[in-house]
Amino acid sequence: MTINRYWIMPLMTCLISCSKVSVPAFQEAEHLPAGGMTGKGLSDRSFVQVGRNVDRKEELKFWTGFSLFRDPWVIAPSSTRDRDGLGPLFNTRSCISCHSAGGKGPAPAEGLSKPSALVIRLGSAQHGLFVDPVYGGQIQPRAIAVTHSSIQPDLVGEARLDLRYQQISGQYADGTSYTLRQPTYDLTDLAYGELDKRSVLSPRFSPVIYGVGLLDAISAEDLLSQEDINDNDQDGISGKYNRVPIMPSRHNTAIFHQPIADLSDTLSLGIGRFGHKAKQPSLHQQVAAAFRDDIGITNTSFETESCSIQQKNCQAASAIGGHQSIEIPDKLLDLVTQFNQLIAVPPARGINAKQVQQGRDLFYKLGCESCHTASYTTDVNYPHPRLANQKIWPYTDLALHDMGEGLADGVNEYDANGQEWRTPPLWGIGARKSVREENLFLHDGRAQTVAEAILWHGGEALTSQQSFIQLDLAQRSALLAFLDAI
Repeated sequence: MTINRYWIMPLMTCLISCSKVSVPAFQEAEHLPAGGMTGKGLSDRSFVQVGRNVDRKEELKFWTGFSLFRDPWVIAPSSTRDRDGLGPLFNTRSCISCHSAGGKGPAPAEGLSKPSALVIRLGSAQHGLFVDPVYGGQIQPRAIAVTHSSIQPDLVGEARLDLRYQQISGQYADGTSYTLRQPTYDLTDLAYGELDKRSVLSPRFSPVIYGVGLLDAISAEDLLSQEDINDNDQDGISGKYNRVPIMPSRHNTAIFHQPIADLSDTLSLGIGRFGHKAKQPSLHQQVAAAFRDDIGITNTSFETESCSIQQKNCQAASAIGGHQSIEIPDKLLDLVTQFNQLIAVPPARGINAKQVQQGRDLFYKLGCESCHTASYTTDVNYPHPRLANQKIWPYTDLALHDMGEGLADGVNEYDANGQEWRTPPLWGIGARKSVREENLFLHDGRAQTVAEAILWHGGEALTSQQSFIQLDLAQRSALLAFLDAI
């Protein structure tokens, strides 16, 4: 399949419009994109290191939290009560299997598989939050091995994924060709019958975790000052923030097993920051949700298993596990959250180089900063002092933007519609190749390079994407060098 990338905007028009954009002066602070939470160096093995301003006492808690993040959970009951409760249905046994070395997980295999770092969410085009009546909000491809008279039929994973790619060819304005991967997703071996007719598959590839504590520390006021739902400034960008439920501890989450859950009447709402559609309002809630949804570990924010009431064998397996209430207590969940808070962001690399600075100019002139907001100062009153009042350079507004039909999944999550995705942070994006040879980008990992990710941009980002296509090889190389350096 071939798509025509010779867009109607000529190169001269692009250069004229770009010349009108004011590029901010380079700041020495850009060398330390996370301020005092920037890493002391770049490892070729892992992103797991503490920020440079973390004291010894906090570092000990960091490594304790890392052990809970790294080590696999086991089936209950077991002799290790602090680490049992896996499943009954689950996606993976540990956090690190999805976030290898603190970065992204392994690439999903094409064909039939049970991937860990790529999860399949279930939703619909209906407003609010839809979950499949039988399979819930996410496919769990694995199940614990358990033999008991009460479990009939045998407990098995919910489905397998059939992933296929179609090649799409195109050209830059200078005649250089490129190829993109267009994925298709199907489920096979559905263990509990067919999906609800309203259910739509939404693939989500695991993000990096470094810097998430600082994203949590940006004030809501600073974020909301960027909201422009109706594009009142007429710049073609209409970012908005997802309004999502704040889950209090000990809340009965059985409501999530209803086909349509309108939680606005029962819970207070916050600004969504985490997840590809900004579904979670805080880092703590993001970690708590991942424990329940991915590993099957219940907690005080999400007390019920991911089994639906129709999955009787899953309910029976949960009942014989031995836990009378939740499976990870707050003291351990807090340690994992603190590990996520304090993991360092890689320092900038070679950012003073002439080519990189040329790319920096293009980043602003092409309008990339309209969504990938370069810098903030974190909230001076943020509860963790190491994260408070830090000048940071994450290159994201954390807002939802329409990214066009090419990236659409057709799934609504609260205020996010089927074409909207949260702007991902760009800091450390070039450092990832030091840790993992293969890197994937975008919400489903379809892009194998940063350039491919840019080429997939549509919707509000279409003008910037077209401008990128119009650049010559030297200009493209400069822009990509800047992204590689930050």
